[in-house]
Amino acid sequence: MFEINGFDTAGVVSLKRLSLAAALKKARELVEDGCWDVQVVDPTGRVYTSFEEQAA
Repeated sequence: MFEINGFDTAGVVSLKRLSLAAALKKARELVEDGCWDVQVVDPTGRVYTSFEEQAA
């Protein structure tokens, strides 16, 4: 399971997706919607913070 974490004006955002592609897509959407400090964490603990580069 891939975790997507970040912050918005209401507080902490924490979501999960089954695949890296789905997690990166959701992370990009959150950033576009104004969330900050968004990151994706894979099951091994690797952290993704630059979604455009890694989704290409």
